[in-house]
Amino acid sequence: MYTLDATDSFAIEQPSGAYVYDVVPVAGGIVSISSDDTVRLFDPSNLHRGPVYSVPKVNSEVTCLEALDHQGSIVCTAGRDGKVAILDLRQQSRVAQIGTGSNAPILSLATCKDAYAVAAGTELTNGQAEVIVWDTRSLNAPRLQYTESHNDDITELQYHPTETAILLSGSTDGLVNLYNTTVLEEEDALHQTLNHGSSIHKAGFLNELDIFALSHDEKFAIYPMITNTEASVEEPPSTQFGDLRESLGCEYVASVFGRPSGGGVVGIGSHSQSNFSLVQLKNSPPWAISTESPVTLSGGHGGEVVRSFCFVDEVIYVTAHTQPANVHAETNDLNSNNDSPPAALSALQHEHGQHGAEYYQGLVGEALSVLEPLEKANSRYSTLKTSRFSSTALYYLGELVSQLYFSAPPADKGTSDQGIEGKDGGQTLTGPLSDGVALLRESAKNNNSDAIYLLAQMSFYGNFSYPKNLTESFQRYSQLASLNGNSSAQHMIGFMYATGVGGVVKRDPAKALLHHTFAAEAGHSKSEMTMAFRYQNGIGTSRNCDEAVTYYKKVADKAIAWYRSDEPGGKAWVADSYSLADDDGGVYGEGASASSAGVNAQRGGGGLDAHAALDDVLEYLDLMSGKGDFKATFSLGRIHYNGQKGLNRDMKAARKYFQSVVGQYWKRDGTKVESTDKPDIEKFACNAAGYLGRMYLRGEGVDINYDKALHWFRRGITGGDAGSANGLGLMYLHGLKVSKDAAKASDLFRAAADQDYAPAQVNLGKLHLDQGRADDIQIARSYFELAARYGSIEAYYYLAEIANFGIGRDRSCGLAAAYYKTVCEKAEPLLSSFAEANEAYANGDRELALLDYMMTAEQGYERGQANVAYLLDQENSILKLSNHSPISKPRSTLLENPDLALVYWTRSAKQNNIDSMVKMGDYYLKGIGSEPDMEKAAACYTAASEFHQSAQALYNLGWMHENGIGLIQDFHLAKRFYDEALETNDEAYFPVTLSLLKLRLRSAWNTLTHGGVNSIRYEPAPSKQWSLSEWINNFMEDDRLHYMDYEEDDLLRRNDPTPGGDDGMYDDVIDDGVVESFIIIALAGALVWLIYYRQQRQLAHRQNEGAARDQGNQPRPVGGQLDGGVFPRNGDPAFQQWVAGGVGH
Repeated sequence: MYTLDATDSFAIEQPSGAYVYDVVPVAGGIVSISSDDTVRLFDPSNLHRGPVYSVPKVNSEVTCLEALDHQGSIVCTAGRDGKVAILDLRQQSRVAQIGTGSNAPILSLATCKDAYAVAAGTELTNGQAEVIVWDTRSLNAPRLQYTESHNDDITELQYHPTETAILLSGSTDGLVNLYNTTVLEEEDALHQTLNHGSSIHKAGFLNELDIFALSHDEKFAIYPMITNTEASVEEPPSTQFGDLRESLGCEYVASVFGRPSGGGVVGIGSHSQSNFSLVQLKNSPPWAISTESPVTLSGGHGGEVVRSFCFVDEVIYVTAHTQPANVHAETNDLNSNNDSPPAALSALQHEHGQHGAEYYQGLVGEALSVLEPLEKANSRYSTLKTSRFSSTALYYLGELVSQLYFSAPPADKGTSDQGIEGKDGGQTLTGPLSDGVALLRESAKNNNSDAIYLLAQMSFYGNFSYPKNLTESFQRYSQLASLNGNSSAQHMIGFMYATGVGGVVKRDPAKALLHHTFAAEAGHSKSEMTMAFRYQNGIGTSRNCDEAVTYYKKVADKAIAWYRSDEPGGKAWVADSYSLADDDGGVYGEGASASSAGVNAQRGGGGLDAHAALDDVLEYLDLMSGKGDFKATFSLGRIHYNGQKGLNRDMKAARKYFQSVVGQYWKRDGTKVESTDKPDIEKFACNAAGYLGRMYLRGEGVDINYDKALHWFRRGITGGDAGSANGLGLMYLHGLKVSKDAAKASDLFRAAADQDYAPAQVNLGKLHLDQGRADDIQIARSYFELAARYGSIEAYYYLAEIANFGIGRDRSCGLAAAYYKTVCEKAEPLLSSFAEANEAYANGDRELALLDYMMTAEQGYERGQANVAYLLDQENSILKLSNHSPISKPRSTLLENPDLALVYWTRSAKQNNIDSMVKMGDYYLKGIGSEPDMEKAAACYTAASEFHQSAQALYNLGWMHENGIGLIQDFHLAKRFYDEALETNDEAYFPVTLSLLKLRLRSAWNTLTHGGVNSIRYEPAPSKQWSLSEWINNFMEDDRLHYMDYEEDDLLRRNDPTPGGDDGMYDDVIDDGVVESFIIIALAGALVWLIYYRQQRQLAHRQNEGAARDQGNQPRPVGGQLDGGVFPRNGDPAFQQWVAGGVGH
């Protein structure tokens, strides 16, 4: 037997009679809650000095306490008021509060720090007891609610020690349930149910595989956890201990704790004997209670009942009891009759040596406190904006200077031999970075999951200026995945096997699929998207549309829940997914790429600074606005409200401009300005009023104010503004400051929808869909399809649901997958890393940009795939200089991966990126990333040419037919493709004309020598005899189409081709060899010389004739003619033959 003596204590003096409910260990000490509804933080070594921090009145009748973060600075409490309070002990204040909705008293609380989850169990209220789970990153609404599994008070909640998705609940109905919280449907979420048979007082996990249950009548049992719910096995036998009061000779049982050694500790008390003891549970197996050497606290709390106890470190534990309130620290009695410490006290001295898990968790917190200031002080990026010229000049100057002073080859960060201990890529860490990393490595050695994850992220992304090293990163992720199956680690391992990035591991689609499966089953959204994309396209597995839909729907459900968390109207954000190549005019340059030529030319190309054009527009609009142009003012407001590439949303600026517009039409009292000579002012003022109403309705840049929202919406609808009608409809639909009136809301939505306003079309579609009738479903689908044209995420979601479940139509798996995929990809801020990738690319960190874009590419984003391929493309360099140039910067080895470039060009091409199709053909033609394959190259060019948007593809097909490479040699077909290339893009005039010149010469030679190639033939255009009425109709239609071609956008400066820009389209594809290029140039030069020579001969001849006439000695011969020069004249029998072979015919 062992006895512990009290070394320190604290008692609550005021209010009198207060008692302690619970104590919880945290990194900074011990936190308690008491009957006076106060949270206190203690230093265990100085209890007598009182609490370090106190937060009073956290709840009304507080009942529960849990730590929320690893550092223990954030805790949460709950009470009978139905509220969960989140407290920051450093600020000594409540930072957030959430409720159960029904205000049902909360009796139990659980937190999962790694999953950012808070779970609460309620008392039976209105016939219902609930388990409610919130995500601490978004507390607006519960993430899930289970209401049918228990029919009495829920008295216990606890998360699994390693499987963060598993939640245990215990109830006074005698049941202990285990839920898989990644599943929303309650029936499917039940992982296991245990019937203890008596009202549950305490229940929880002793270790990863064993669960205990303790009833209010002190009956105790241990149950094995089922790990495979799909296997058809019988419920494993439990270990029943019966009433512990009889077997242990106690009067009550306080609680039971599992210990890291694999056993457990039972706290028992006898208030009549004024003692409290700890008894060891041994996992032999089977489980057994050791009564040989209990640890007794003789007289520690008098005759009071101990409610809670906890372990702080190896030798200190704390107990709390009823009255008077007391917290005691006990220490080991040196007069013990046994030389070895009791198991209960030495339990933490396991494989970690002299320190427990909380010690190493504290090291992680200390490391973060050291590293976080370092991140701010060494930010990778600068927000300085400069002009186009200066920013470009400075960038190139920096590149040049880096070559002059740092000419050593770059280190291969991706394939370093650095091990898991970290050699830091040959760099020596110093200062705070060295100190922080040392703390993390010490914790990681002892299997602290947070430390391992932080080191993995630091070595992968280079956080806190830590040297990037993908080898170390892979080893860290593998360590973490092996330790507890962490889903983020599984995702990253799957990513590295999928891409083989950095050469750390070989690309292995099977292993990638395996690890992504593990991560997806744990609810990792990015892995779920990756799995869906792979099943949809048969990457590493056979195609399976149903599996793709299953995974896409899981992510789409999360995406739409995230979107709706900012009601009314849903979240708003600026899209970050755009193509890097578009900033350079496309993959092949301005005008030569399908993305910037033909029908796509109006979108405008980029320049060296994409922000410059936007700055010019804003400057011009601001100038016009200052002169009183209300249209310019409104445009400024809308631009700042919506945001766009290179410009974040600015609600303050938007509200200022909108207020300026409405002020030009309405006075402050609501009356209209007496006289105005501004046409269309009413329309723009009403539109601005609609925006102001939306801002007040949603609290964008202002506090939510339904009165003001109503005021502005009512003004806006006087001018027929669709946004105002939709906003007012939302207020009537939800009863915001007005009485609920679905019929009136429907009328308002219809008025806006008739103006082709997408949000109103969605709202009206939802109302029709709720009716459930066949005709209403068809109407709803029509509205959703209309709204989908404008990219509405909700419209796509409903269309996906209709297609997936066959609502009002046959089920279409392919259509459902496509719609769900669109929903997922639109929720960029939630699911993608485009923002981080764009920022890295804009600031010159190509490696980091590549990694972030590659993440999105693996999730199935086409633009991510195109961006990765563009970065890996060996023909795409920053300065467009030869690699042998003395000032060219060596590319990182991470960017030297032509095989991977071909993979992503291919995946982008399969998602209908025309330029990627052409690039894919180039790679097969030149043997980049694969063996040369002319047939595949021709197939790629043919597929791209079918869209009639890529002159490059058509030109390449012409070249292949001309030379018989990959296609049959046919001069006639070659000419046809060259002509189509010119018709598709008139900017191809010069290269196509030169190619046609050479082709005609080759065709003529082939004809003269009776060669075996099909020569160019004359193809007369088919003619049709039109009647007079047909001729008039066609004439009028052509005239109408001519005028329709002129649009306002055609006049914008951004659509003008870049002056002096090099299209870069036909570099290296005019011919295979340099010799033929010189021949073409020589022929063109000869033609120019012949024309010049002919003109000089004619001039000399006329001068001679004139001189002869003046002298009268050389009369002009009768019937004679001037020298015709080299070419036959019109009327000459050879003229028609010459025309048939003329240039450009």
